[in-house]
Amino acid sequence: MNNSMTSSMPDFATSEHSSARPEAPPIWFLALCTASAVVGLTLLTPTLPLIKAELDVSSEAVQFLLTAYLFALAFGQLICGPLSDKTGRRPIMLMGAVLFSLAGIVAMFTRSIELLVVLRFFQGLGAAACMSMGRAIVNDVYARDDAARQMSTISTVLAIAPALSLVFGGVLAQSTGWKGTMAALAISGVLVFASAFHYAGETNLRRLEKISFRTVFAAYQSVLKNKAFLCWTMAGGMQIGIFFSLNAFLAYQYQRHGYSMAEFGMWFALTPIFYILGNTLNRLWFVTRGIEKTALIGCLLSLSSVVLLFMTQATGYTHALSIALPCCLFGFSNGIIVANTTAGAISSAGKHGGTGTGIVGAWQMATGGIAGAIIIALGGAQVFSIAAGVLIIMSAIAVISMLYVYVCR
Repeated sequence: MNNSMTSSMPDFATSEHSSARPEAPPIWFLALCTASAVVGLTLLTPTLPLIKAELDVSSEAVQFLLTAYLFALAFGQLICGPLSDKTGRRPIMLMGAVLFSLAGIVAMFTRSIELLVVLRFFQGLGAAACMSMGRAIVNDVYARDDAARQMSTISTVLAIAPALSLVFGGVLAQSTGWKGTMAALAISGVLVFASAFHYAGETNLRRLEKISFRTVFAAYQSVLKNKAFLCWTMAGGMQIGIFFSLNAFLAYQYQRHGYSMAEFGMWFALTPIFYILGNTLNRLWFVTRGIEKTALIGCLLSLSSVVLLFMTQATGYTHALSIALPCCLFGFSNGIIVANTTAGAISSAGKHGGTGTGIVGAWQMATGGIAGAIIIALGGAQVFSIAAGVLIIMSAIAVISMLYVYVCR
């Protein structure tokens, strides 16, 4: 074994140790905690035009309701992770659910877009606590390969939740207005709190003795020096970044081929379906082959999918299948990558699992937002080859990262 790799994973053996693991809460509860963060984003999306009209503000001002939430979701995980290494997972999750609910309740009674943005930021912080603690608990209560299986289950819920919440959010907005949506978010926070209070015992049995700026900095320094952690995190972040990027520019290519936005939605909906298929096969079969090997295979399939997407469009194919089929392959590959890279990264963080969880979550959110913005800024919405070229580079980075983990495992 490579000595440098061994030194970068000082706590790897500890993370594999299973004899002293606490009792696992129901997996549906962990999925609920993690999915609440996504629902907090997508449930509100259909109400944005209503907020714009009712408060008589610009589209840019309303967009800050999403931006503030995403920023808090990324930033909050960096704080909640290290804090939970000292205080435990349960109190952070309970406080996060309370904050999420309170922000939604107060938002129901405000008429100021500025205050709404501030409340959405606090709601994002609460969502970050629930999301990061859900992942951290998985690492606490399961051995690494089992954690990858459970992450697959959670990832399946995360793939379904946005679609359902968008549909439900549209119906709710039409029948009750945007304040009804805020009420629904508040209720969802109460459900997370009640479930956590009943089902979530403390799972962090290796809490740090004290926490300060110095200990937090030391924890981040320790994790960020861990080459295995960085490679796992980089690979997963690149894949999620590709998915968010497809959301940012792919509709324009369908439009250029003469397809309506409704048709685009139908064809693009195949991607999460194949994501669910990949997740299911990962949980039932792939993970038994080892998560390093599985994630590497997934990254290679992902690279093949974006190269195929580039080639079909460069050679002039205009049928929707020329885009949809490569995206289906990408969705399948993501289904066997994301859960394994998340579990591998958090496991390699050792006793700083909470810190690792925060970094992983923040990087995934940041990559998703930054990659799409870069592609649009470079002109990817107008020139498809630019967008596809960026995706190929991102996918190649993921392959290189997983090759390092696989070779040095």
